[in-house]
This record gives sequence, C-alpha cells and structure tokens, in this order.
Amino acid sequence: MAAAKKGPAIGFPPPLLGDAPLRLPVTGDTDSWLALNKPAGVGVRAYPWDEGVPHLDGALNRQLQEGKPELVGLGADLFGSIFYLEPECSGVALFGKSREAIAELRNAYGSGEFEFRFLAVTPLLNSVEVGQVLEADAPLLPHDWKLKMIPSSAKGKKAHTRFSCLGVSSLGWALWEARANYLRTHQIRAHLAVLGMPVLGDPLYDGPDAPLLGNIMPKKRGPGMQAAVFSGLALHLSEVRIVGVGVDPVPPVVAEPCKPFSVMLKRLGLEGASN
Repeated sequence: MAAAKKGPAIGFPPPLLGDAPLRLPVTGDTDSWLALNKPAGVGVRAYPWDEGVPHLDGALNRQLQEGKPELVGLGADLFGSIFYLEPECSGVALFGKSREAIAELRNAYGSGEFEFRFLAVTPLLNSVEVGQVLEADAPLLPHDWKLKMIPSSAKGKKAHTRFSCLGVSSLGWALWEARANYLRTHQIRAHLAVLGMPVLGDPLYDGPDAPLLGNIMPKKRGPGMQAAVFSGLALHLSEVRIVGVGVDPVPPVVAEPCKPFSVMLKRLGLEGASN
C-alpha cells in the first residue's frame, strides 16, 4: 500500500451535507483510501440511529458519479466508509476507494488491526491526576428503546478502551486520551460514563453542559459572556493508525481539532495538554 500523501480539501455544496457549503481537509490519501477531517454534525454512513443526518458515503459517491474533478482525480471507483463514527463526534473519517480496498480495510478493522486515539473532555474527579491510566472493558449492548449503549455482562459485546489523563484544570475539568483497536457504537462515550466521567456536552450519557463564558471569566462583561464555552460533544477522533493492511507501513492519519474545540481547551485551562 502506498504511503499517505497530503491532498486537497474536498468541497460539498448544499444540500449534500446540510444547508451550508463545506470543505473538509484531506488528512490522508493513498491509492487505496481517503481520510477526511469530519466536523460534528456530519455522518460517515447511513445508520439507524442517525435518521435524517447527511453522511459522507452518500455525498462522496454522488459527486464522484457526477464527475467532480477533485474527486475523479483521486482515482477512486467508489467510496465506502471503513468504520462508523457518530455524527456528534468530529475527527478522522476513512473511506476505501474500491470494492477490494473497502473489503480489505473493513476486514482489518473487524480484526482489531487499527489503532484509534480520541481526545475527550470530562468533569474532573477528585482522585484523578495527570498521567493516570484507567481501563474500561464493560461489554456494551444497545438500550431497548433509547438510542444509546449500556453495559451488560450478560448480553453485551466485548469492548475495551484505555484512558490516559493528559491534563487537569483548576476549573474542574480533565482532558483524556482514549485508545482502542475496535469501536463499538458510542464506545468512548459509554465507557467514560461507566467510569463516572461522562463527556462534556453529552446529555445522552448524562454529560454536563459546557460552562458559560461569564462563569469562567468573571472579570469580563458583555452580552457574549452568556454564551457557552463550547457547543456540542467534546469528543474528537484525532488519530487513526492502520497497522495490519498491506506490506508497507502506513503513517498515522491525524486530524487536528477544530478551532472551537481548541479554544474550549484554552478557556478551560487544558491548552497544550493534547500535544
């Protein structure tokens, strides 16, 4: 498999991914696959829990069939997502460029031959320190009627996540690195909730709302101080390594957090911890 090379951003005019035009950075491009930095609010594929959410599988293939030059130039026969990433989460989205590549990559993913690295912001527990490592291996099962996962030792499917604390804040927040080799639906969110640290901005798993700017910067005044420090789920898939496909080593695919995520880290006193 060819080494990854930088590529251009891919444009998506409305209504492919919503009412506004989007250009998503290409974070990896080989003869076999394409990686994009996906924003929150966009899906990677059609999924029963994401009814009505626009997704990249459909948008990429529609533009490829229409002959859009920046997609035709990538040498793809078709695009197919390799793993599911919920729309609420930003970060790396990976797509095979042919039926053969899609099958090979999905098989490798299903065999645990990928490595995923997430960044997540959670409330700070009193006992947590920088460098602390926590393991979560609760089997996960879809809830009977809610669109979420629950731990179940009796019927759940195996899942394992390793969490490392990258930073803590005097404002009561912690930044975690989460690593896994295979992703169940909502795995990172569900495992953090099991550990008593649901992700900031995740009401589905009882995560807290983001604080208001006025609460963390009390000396400043103005109507803008009533805005939240962040909007959405504070979870980002920052890196994917493909460790079991092809002969040649494949560099990690890295997706930088969006500017609002980075600004949120700075305002919560977690700036620099993600490096």
